[in-house]
Amino acid sequence: MSRTGRAVVSIAACATLMAVGASTAAAKASSVHYFAKRVYLRSSGANGHLLPPHSGLAVGDRVSTAFNDYAGDHTHHREQATASSDVVCVVTGSSTFLCDETIAIGGSMILGDDFVINLLSKGPTTFKITGGTGIYRHARGIVIARSVLGESGLDLTIELRS
Repeated sequence: MSRTGRAVVSIAACATLMAVGASTAAAKASSVHYFAKRVYLRSSGANGHLLPPHSGLAVGDRVSTAFNDYAGDHTHHREQATASSDVVCVVTGSSTFLCDETIAIGGSMILGDDFVINLLSKGPTTFKITGGTGIYRHARGIVIARSVLGESGLDLTIELRS
């Protein structure tokens, strides 16, 4: 997988992870599973100009990605998406990104701010939920994302505490 592809998978994992965790925030502590399917990807240079697909990334470049999130996993999930998510990352080094995540569920949102993705790290991507709006205003927890189906999907485990 290309370096850009690994970045997309990691960013996607973070974005979808945040989105799927929102639907369980009402409980004190819970664990849920989602399949996140990428529906949008855009890379832009530090100057704000769109980069061509599959081009290399440099420090200061931005990557934005969005997902539709389905209850279940990549082998068995619901037909209708129950959440959507967006992740925006800035390249900070040869293999690192600084990212923010927003997940929209109904009239509420789950947020993950200022988390680092390291492409050299083996295994799933894990990040903290830092808060939200509406029913997720005090949400905390973690999201664990595992890449599936190449660069287009993620299996997510969301451990949410309110």
